[in-house]
Amino acid sequence: MFKRLEKEKNRSKHQINWNNLSFVYKNKKIFIHLEKEYPFKKPVFYINNCQHIEWFVKNYKFYNNFIRKFKIINPCICCNTILCDWVPTYNLDMIIDEYTLYYDKYEMLKKMYDFYSLELFDDLIYETIFLYLYI
Repeated sequence: MFKRLEKEKNRSKHQINWNNLSFVYKNKKIFIHLEKEYPFKKPVFYINNCQHIEWFVKNYKFYNNFIRKFKIINPCICCNTILCDWVPTYNLDMIIDEYTLYYDKYEMLKKMYDFYSLELFDDLIYETIFLYLYI
């Protein structure tokens, strides 16, 4: 495991604290827990001390009706994550890249919802705007 981590550390493009495998992304504290079997056993990824899949599911629940109403295509993190399909060729950078992608989509969804809450336009106009933004 330590040999593998040393290689990943040298190749990483992210600012990771390699002593405790943590980093901060947009004010969220991220921690990666590795078992001694890593890379043959998947890591556990935490956001503010909550497993990342649970964190996303909990936060997306609030937007479910909004997502359905505007037919926003939003991939389910429970089904579409490299941690669910883990293979030893994956690495920590890949997990971090995936997390940032999902988090950025979550932020966009949140902004869309806040914009919709202003009630400036008809729903059809919002739908057109959201289709353009979320493609």
